[in-house]
Amino acid sequence: MKENETTHVLSVEERLSNQEQALAKIYKSVEQTRKIMLWTSIVSLVFFVIPLIIIAIAFPFIIKTFTSSINGLSAGDASSFIDITANPSLSESLNNLKELGF
Repeated sequence: MKENETTHVLSVEERLSNQEQALAKIYKSVEQTRKIMLWTSIVSLVFFVIPLIIIAIAFPFIIKTFTSSINGLSAGDASSFIDITANPSLSESLNNLKELGF
């Protein structure tokens, strides 16, 4: 019976050794998964927060431009508009192009 107990003890030690190896592999896999999830969260946060910051900075300029455009339209200042009904002559058009460098 001594021999059977020795075999049983060895098999328990072998099982423990195998479990330790499996546990080490599981730990390594879990750490890799944790790192992947961490970087995924960081990248997602960056791609969400940076556009919000850009919008927060650009929003006042957009509103200012929009309101100045609305104010320009409501002021009734005819000099700010281009008269699309005017038909300049060919020579006037060519002179305008020459002045622009074409």
